[in-house]
Amino acid sequence: MSRGAMYRYFKNKEELFFAVIDEYFFKIFDKMLNGIKGDITVPELIEAMHRRQKIVTNAFMRAGVTHTVFLNYTALIIQAAKHYPDFVNRFRFIYSRLLGHWRNALHKSIAVKEVRADIDVEIMCILFNNTGVKETSDQACDESHFVTNVVKDMERRKEVMDYLYCLIKA
Repeated sequence: MSRGAMYRYFKNKEELFFAVIDEYFFKIFDKMLNGIKGDITVPELIEAMHRRQKIVTNAFMRAGVTHTVFLNYTALIIQAAKHYPDFVNRFRFIYSRLLGHWRNALHKSIAVKEVRADIDVEIMCILFNNTGVKETSDQACDESHFVTNVVKDMERRKEVMDYLYCLIKA
């Protein structure tokens, strides 16, 4: 896209930046979180999060992203925190929603005796959440294998969450 064409869609660089944050951060997390029932167990939430991660992958594929690098995405989030109005509060809200889903699922799983009652629910919330939302980063990945590597990474995340579940299973 030429500079001139960009200004047909956006008034300035700031408006473009806000559109990128809205599209590739807030909308993606909204899609991930919407529709997750509040009364599900840990295995059900693992499956739901895994299915929703595919939404994220599809969004990047549709946008033509052929590689992501951890530092680029992190740099974007840092810039958003500095320049996007109310970004930090919106991010905290998303993070608390994610933790809330894990907390509810852990409590439900404890109640139905799928998970041991002696676990630290707050720590497990953080572990499950951080496993589920970590970034994909493979700097050595060539573009021809990007999609395959992202799919493998998503499957690996699910394996890690399944393993965490096995560790706390009753």
